Amino acid sequence: MDRPLYNTYPELKENLPFIPLAELPTPVTPAIGLANELGLDELWIKCDDVSAPDYGGNKIRKLEFLLAAALEQKCTTVITYGGMGSNHAIATAINCRRQGLECIAILTPEPVTDTVRRTLQYHQLLGTRLELARYGAELLGTADRLKQEIGVDLCYEIPFGGSSWVGATGFVNAALELKEQIDAGSLPCPDVIYLACGTAGSVSGLALGLALAQLDIAIEAVRVTPESLDLQKLFESLFTETNTELGERAKGIPVCDAALASVRLRNDQLGDGYAMPTDAAREAARLMAEHADMGASLTYTAKAMAGLMSDAGCGRLAGKRALFWNTYNSRPYPGFDGELNVAALLQDFQPFFRR
Repeated sequence: MDRPLYNTYPELKENLPFIPLAELPTPVTPAIGLANELGLDELWIKCDDVSAPDYGGNKIRKLEFLLAAALEQKCTTVITYGGMGSNHAIATAINCRRQGLECIAILTPEPVTDTVRRTLQYHQLLGTRLELARYGAELLGTADRLKQEIGVDLCYEIPFGGSSWVGATGFVNAALELKEQIDAGSLPCPDVIYLACGTAGSVSGLALGLALAQLDIAIEAVRVTPESLDLQKLFESLFTETNTELGERAKGIPVCDAALASVRLRNDQLGDGYAMPTDAAREAARLMAEHADMGASLTYTAKAMAGLMSDAGCGRLAGKRALFWNTYNSRPYPGFDGELNVAALLQDFQPFFRR
């Protein structure tokens, strides 16, 4: 259990299950070229894109705790959710297979891009069971049907983005990891962290972890999900629940106040909606590639970087040291023989590929 969370709070070793899936700590590197291009004094990158050898990104931090909980409860099947091109769903499927768990991904519609096609093809390679459902009653009904079919006690349910208190714990650990890197001199303490915010799990865990580490760092959480999702309420709920659950398991964990966390949940880079690229995101992705040799998702990381670029352009970052938390997976997908087998997908998916 070589994770800062367990080193800081040893009591958790006895009552918080964990399996090592990621290669941590992830590196922190200065982005000098990109900082110069944006007129910043300092810009650092937290490289979660290389968090695991086969599939990186931020989700594996959550899965170290989520899949451990599934195994401890003797579940055989994990049910999770995401858009058709969901990074969370594919990361869950990859790591379920490694742990001998069946993965069922209930996917919601989104525009079919090359990335979506390749992600669905990866699911086919892994043997993920895919279901399509719209948000609301249809999604809940699909989940209930699957639980009844398999057996409720055999199913472990992971919400969108892995955003439960168990998943958020992975980013409490991430904040403590960052503190260790600051203390070791790997980077100076940043003034502000930028990251994409989908379902608030990473942001709530990070904010709680920074509070526990007594690091006075602001968080700019750039929304990528629809405004119908109440991120403020979700953030406060996850922050408080994670704090409570961990505090019940380790006496040394104090009660923290979500209202005191320096988190700004911002909507200015969403554009027309989830998985809908913006011109600002495209420009951010171009600059990231050109000046920092970084890949980016137009759905997540490019919009987060666009938020940072906007703040740099209006002078909000003058004299400040910024850290960009790269939640993107930069590991290449495996080579595939042939094209996506659309005919093998459930009939519900097929209309999306005839447009």
